[in-house]
Amino acid sequence: MKKLFCLVLMTCCLTLTTNRSIADECGSDWEMVMNKNGIKAYSRKVAGSGIFEFRAVMVVDARAEVVAEALRDTPAMTEWLPDCDKAFVVTLKDRNHFSTYFSIDLPWPVKDRDVVINTVTKYDLAHARAVTDFITFEEVAYPPRESHIRMPYIKGQYVFEYVTREKTGIVQTYRADIGGSIPEWMTNFATKYNIYNTFMNMKDMFKKEKYIEQAKTSPDREICENFQTNREETKSVLVARLREFIQDTDFIDMIRESRAIDDVLDDGNGRISETLLYGWGSDESKKKAIRFLLKSYLSGRTCNKKVMDTALDDDKLIDTILQGPGPEETPSRQKIEAYLKTGSNTGKSVAKN
Repeated sequence: MKKLFCLVLMTCCLTLTTNRSIADECGSDWEMVMNKNGIKAYSRKVAGSGIFEFRAVMVVDARAEVVAEALRDTPAMTEWLPDCDKAFVVTLKDRNHFSTYFSIDLPWPVKDRDVVINTVTKYDLAHARAVTDFITFEEVAYPPRESHIRMPYIKGQYVFEYVTREKTGIVQTYRADIGGSIPEWMTNFATKYNIYNTFMNMKDMFKKEKYIEQAKTSPDREICENFQTNREETKSVLVARLREFIQDTDFIDMIRESRAIDDVLDDGNGRISETLLYGWGSDESKKKAIRFLLKSYLSGRTCNKKVMDTALDDDKLIDTILQGPGPEETPSRQKIEAYLKTGSNTGKSVAKN
């Protein structure tokens, strides 16, 4: 049964996203199915299918270029993908564009699976991330084998996001048709646990000395160094990420114009970037990031703790920031200014929304 579960694990290295905004991709229909050791896994139903769409998010203590070197090592998939017995590059255009074959060894009577995928990596420097797309590829040089079931369809994407110089965020989202007659309930049950195991294995890979050494001469290293040294570019990246999640653009402009944005940048642990990354899976994480920003903004405007606590506890205000004000709703900037004004008047209570 353990190996049967690993059939679905094969698809966990392949992720699905589209060209929609992150705000669209990270809707409230995602349900958390696991939260352990810094790994959060989510699932959601897909219309017309019994196989769920899954997403996993984590932040690892590894430089982005180390992560890239480890995951470009295709033969090493057998080290972090359980029961993957073979993996190799079929065609290579360059380090960011190649096709890969891999297979999974499953116990009798389940037939082994294999697949050929085409992989393209592009850099999204405006958001300080790399995006790796996968899709099934009919490789004439490596046709289906009688001993295996060729997976008919996979489309997916990895996202690697710069958090700090020593931390990297990884997001994977996927759906796949693995072929054969594996029950849908078993596929969903197995995937929930296999996402976690895959990510835990990846963490071990990123600690290996050979990838740390290879990363020192990687073309990705210079890109990452630029984010560390160029403060204005780092600020632009953070604002761009905020615009993906927060619909109230006036709130973002308010934060950008205040010292709050500098407070975030001065936080060497990358807490806000990490929180935003986990926002790929839940509104809870996005709201946590908003409260962090709002607290930084308020602390630069008032010393009145009651005002700050009341504003931060205002769920309606947080929702307005996240979703944008409705047609007849008071904009968040006005609500925040109302809190600050009443708090500055001695003897007056904080305004209610």
